[in-house]
Amino acid sequence: MPVLDGSFEAFVTNLGKYNEGELVGEWVQFPTTEEEMKKVFERIGIGSKDEFGHVYEEWFITDYECPLHGVYDMLGEYESLDKLNYLATRIDELDKWDQEKLASIMEAGCDEVSDIDDLINLTFNLDTYDFLSDIHDESDLGYYYVHEAGIYEEKDLGPLANYIDYERFGRDIAMDESGRFTDDGYIRSTGDRWDRQFDGSLEDIPDEYRITGSGEAVEREETITVLMVEPGKTPYIKEINSGLASLQHEVGGRIEALYPFEEPVAIICNEEGKMDGLPLNRALRDGDGEVYDIIAGNFMVVGLTEDNFGSLSPDLQRQFTAEFKMPEQFAKIGDRIVAIPMISEEQQKQTVLEEKSSIVNENTSGMAVDGHIGTWHTIDHKEIDGHTFWLMERDTFGDDASCIIVDERGELVLSHIYDGFDENTVDLLRQEVMPVDRMPDDSISVEDMKQYGYKWGGMLPMREEDAAEVMKSCQIYRLYGDDTEGLVLDAKEIREHAAKGGIFGVEKTEWAASQERQNPLKAAEMSVEDDYGMIDGIINNGPKEAKKPEKGEKASIMDRLKSAKAEPPKDKTVPSKERKPERDL
Repeated sequence: MPVLDGSFEAFVTNLGKYNEGELVGEWVQFPTTEEEMKKVFERIGIGSKDEFGHVYEEWFITDYECPLHGVYDMLGEYESLDKLNYLATRIDELDKWDQEKLASIMEAGCDEVSDIDDLINLTFNLDTYDFLSDIHDESDLGYYYVHEAGIYEEKDLGPLANYIDYERFGRDIAMDESGRFTDDGYIRSTGDRWDRQFDGSLEDIPDEYRITGSGEAVEREETITVLMVEPGKTPYIKEINSGLASLQHEVGGRIEALYPFEEPVAIICNEEGKMDGLPLNRALRDGDGEVYDIIAGNFMVVGLTEDNFGSLSPDLQRQFTAEFKMPEQFAKIGDRIVAIPMISEEQQKQTVLEEKSSIVNENTSGMAVDGHIGTWHTIDHKEIDGHTFWLMERDTFGDDASCIIVDERGELVLSHIYDGFDENTVDLLRQEVMPVDRMPDDSISVEDMKQYGYKWGGMLPMREEDAAEVMKSCQIYRLYGDDTEGLVLDAKEIREHAAKGGIFGVEKTEWAASQERQNPLKAAEMSVEDDYGMIDGIINNGPKEAKKPEKGEKASIMDRLKSAKAEPPKDKTVPSKERKPERDL
């Protein structure tokens, strides 16, 4: 491909070896031949057997090099090598002019192309685009249309040609044609429909372009049933996609497979869990019951097929649920590390409920708070619109760690509090108790949102359909079960987050403002009232102190709390803390 910058290559990897912790693969340059591909498979071990006699049959692709703009992001781990070779051969067979046109079409951004099948079809449909080389901007395009396109007779223009604004004329033409400028020239569609000569099936690839033969990847289970084991929690059964990306997502990084049991199962964990400081999860023991290793972070117990990971059978699900049922914590005694059973998650929840049966007060100490390790004591409180909120400090770390805020029932409201009830925190608490006339989505409540794991009640929850509608008038957030959020930038993020079981939120103030835009009196009141609880359509609570609006993108709730920590300290009364006596460990 002499016109294109670089070659078309893929790094083909032995999946079985990768699951065993060994990266065995090779760069393959396309187009290639079936004979060359067989040699590659032999060199990376496809077709050979492991120590148990299982044949390595499956491969995947870990990286690409592609000279066409945007193609790298379209290709996945399990692309067909036959399709890749077909595409590369089609490109290689184009003449220099069509290769330049293809490169410019992709650089300009081709709306018709989203995957490898579309790319192959594009090579058959280059005549549906016009390519004007050496036209790089609106001025070039305007000059071309006046003097070179044959639309106007230069002799008829006479002196008027000296007064033409070529840039403005070219800009209008480009907008009218939906044309796009690239480094190599100007691309526009002719308006003709594509002739989709390739239907996307492997059978539709001519024999001379096929390179895999018996080495093509065998069919995999699309989903597998696994046992998920998380630190501090009891195990649970989960159905996940069998692809490598899904396995990596579940453990939060590169996977490592362990085979500590005689049964046909594997443990899939994070390869760098300990180095990354992930929380210790469960111990692995030898035949004498002695701890020889500890797994850090989330891990899965999966079944084994002849050449890949598979679903756990019901019997194995029951066996390994019992094996890892009790969460563990670890301590070093002399030169030994011992595993200490923790109370179950259900017992922890019951303890929390018992702790919260009495209302929090200024003498509360040793209280467990859902979602936070350790116990807590109160150091300050604040009355806001008839509700009391309590600032709590961790019993163990005191001033050395951030505080949290709970409500009268001891329910977590805000985390990462560094400056007590400062202005920003009080504003977030006002939104917590701010009433709303109606919810953006009646199918989910604030309590449902808090059960999901997102604790701040100043956010109103929504599911996918209502989130897409509310986004037309308000900024919305992706909510996560670890009490964090992220601003939604486009509709694609809504679909992707919903597909993972995620929910969405809109801040109460923004939602209320969108609802009240049709009521001028209430809108005027909201701009001056100093008490969210008195928004009643009557301006009677005194003027509100003017605040300077924030510029730029709206920060997340956690970002706002952290930014408050970074601001210079203000002169204010420091809450008096009741110092706890040092405790014997």
